[in-house]
Amino acid sequence: MPPLRRSLLAAAALLFSAPLGTAAAAPRLIVAYPPDGHRVAHDHVILEGSVSPGARLTVGGRAAEVAPDGLYTLWWPLSPGVNTLRLVSTLGGLSSTRTVRVTRTVAAPLPARPAAIRPGSVIPAGRLEFWDAAHDSPAERQFEVGFEGSPGGRASFRVGGGSALPLREIRPGTYRAAFILPPERVLEQAPVAVSLTGQDGKTVTATAPGRVSTGTGPATATQTGAVRGLGINEAELALTTLDGQPLLYPREGMTFVAVGRQGDDLRVRLAPGLSALVTAKQVTLTRGLPPGAQPGPAVLDSEPGLGEAAPLGATGTSGDVRVRLPLGGVRLPFALEQGAGRLDLTLYGASFLPAPDGLRDPLLAGAEVTSPGPNIQRLTLRLSAAQGWGFHAGYEGDDLVLTVRRPPALDPARPLAGRVIVLDPGHGGSNLGGAGLLGLPEKLLTLPVARRAAELLRAQGAVVHLTRERDEFVGLTERGLLAEETRADLLVSLHHNALPDGRDPRGIRGPEMYYTWPQAEALAGHLLNALRTRLPELGPGAGLKPGANLALTRPSTQISLLVELAYLTDAGNVRVMHSPDGQEKLAQAVAAGIAQFYAAQTQGR
Repeated sequence: MPPLRRSLLAAAALLFSAPLGTAAAAPRLIVAYPPDGHRVAHDHVILEGSVSPGARLTVGGRAAEVAPDGLYTLWWPLSPGVNTLRLVSTLGGLSSTRTVRVTRTVAAPLPARPAAIRPGSVIPAGRLEFWDAAHDSPAERQFEVGFEGSPGGRASFRVGGGSALPLREIRPGTYRAAFILPPERVLEQAPVAVSLTGQDGKTVTATAPGRVSTGTGPATATQTGAVRGLGINEAELALTTLDGQPLLYPREGMTFVAVGRQGDDLRVRLAPGLSALVTAKQVTLTRGLPPGAQPGPAVLDSEPGLGEAAPLGATGTSGDVRVRLPLGGVRLPFALEQGAGRLDLTLYGASFLPAPDGLRDPLLAGAEVTSPGPNIQRLTLRLSAAQGWGFHAGYEGDDLVLTVRRPPALDPARPLAGRVIVLDPGHGGSNLGGAGLLGLPEKLLTLPVARRAAELLRAQGAVVHLTRERDEFVGLTERGLLAEETRADLLVSLHHNALPDGRDPRGIRGPEMYYTWPQAEALAGHLLNALRTRLPELGPGAGLKPGANLALTRPSTQISLLVELAYLTDAGNVRVMHSPDGQEKLAQAVAAGIAQFYAAQTQGR
């Protein structure tokens, strides 16, 4: 047994044991969550930790429910403002005390009289610039105006020297309106002023921090922020829709038509009526429009041996399928999505894409080009194998290249032989992860499970890399890069779940599988089945969680999956994850689920 694993299990055993120190020592009292000085915007907080087995616990003089082994998870009510929670653990006439201060942040409503506007509440809060309003749709020229103030009043606003327009009270004291900028309107740092006439007949006014400008014309925004890896898809660089949803992940040198600014973000026009937001600091701006591309037909890569695969099956073939799309050196924006049995490459800013011809490969069941909208072209590859095994797209010279990994050659007798797997023990170093009831953070609970699972997989012939071997910090991107650099089949990140503030923890327990791409669904199913079969005491959990937007599920160059083994906020789950037997069973379930996945692949399932 590795030394670190022994030390962690010894620490867990010590925490499960009788009170620390001598028989006369005060009983243990651990408050794992919340930390002192915590602030929440909810009427309850999860209060969790442990006391010495057999000890009584009171919070503010009220008896609290504690399990016989000392674990407690409480859904504790809060009053507005500062709540001073005094916890007292009592055993054998001795006691221990902890005080935790939790602030429930509640904005007190303004009185109806006198009329007032809450300072700092007026929006827009950031500058708004419309560089090409004449070609924007009404939705792209729209922004929200509003404020918090005395309820029951009459409110209005003005943009620049325009006429007064009404604001609607959508709930007591909250006034809002959507303003659509007329395309012919010319503004230069125009203020947005609001006014409120209260029930006392008095009128108060305020000005939004944001200013509104038009003109200057479109510009070219070029991606310069470092884009690491082939299919990492970092959230920090993502282009989002106007309401903040991820839309596409840029690659180095990708160019956009910039048509405005919203606070710290630039608004770029991907196609008529379709705008996205990009952080201004990750691009460079030059005046004028980017050059247009005339894409050529998609063709299979001409590198030797690629595109000349044997029929699929247990034998497979080692080469990737590479589809090359000539763009003449213009780096148009694109988005890559995987659906059921297909890959969609959506190209923005292209008015025409020739139909693919000659894409002949056993991995491809067909290919087609469609146009979802003006200046949007989509190349769809239909896959003959249910398992994609990894994909990515990027620029190479003058072309855009879409790469699809083939199913590996698997030996039915030893399906794990030679397979490369990256196991990621979640968190580490300064990144503690969730708080455990017994005081051990999540980072120390995932490591022994990952190390033991790696031993079990290596015994079956797999090559297993751990993103960390000890308690150290490893960046999220670095974890995905390790999987790319080792050309791993799988990236499996192991975690223990914890609920956010505002969620009642009672009854929430068991495993959950998070993944972004459909190619991870089969592996997720096998791992879930193994955990439910081998550890029914965890509870069934919420199961599969497709469509996740997580740093360790977005990488697409291999099957990527984040496994929440159990809940740190459930006493029963905590007992499993801390005990030597429970950790062994968790590791065996992880290894068994992965082995079952590969075994199923040898049978074409």
